[in-house]
Amino acid sequence: MKEIWQKYKYIYYWLYTWQRKLWGDSDAPEYNAYIGMSMSLTCLLASIAVTFELITNIRLIPSNLPKGEIVIIAVIFLLIHYFAFVYKGKYKKIEEEFKNESKEERNKKGIWVLIYTFGSMAFYISLLFFGSL
Repeated sequence: MKEIWQKYKYIYYWLYTWQRKLWGDSDAPEYNAYIGMSMSLTCLLASIAVTFELITNIRLIPSNLPKGEIVIIAVIFLLIHYFAFVYKGKYKKIEEEFKNESKEERNKKGIWVLIYTFGSMAFYISLLFFGSL
């Protein structure tokens, strides 16, 4: 479990430093990164549910789930990521932990970070499209 947490922290670190490099500190990269991670996790979990439904024809998430409950779930994911990465400047400690990596290592791992982050979103959207055919 510790290894998974290290990788998850690295994803945050990579997204945070990427956002900071792109837009600077004035665009709150620590928030952009945690929102992106919350969206990715939501899409990943939803993809698992949709894939399960497509394979078994058993629906894990009711189609009539009230919007209020969806919002509550989204807020919970946002809060989890906020307290894990942003609260009390935790992102600064995470940056210190990973900042000595080589450029080559950063580029190599960055590909996987982007695949996870944007791939989980794209995969979920494609599943929704595929499932509606």
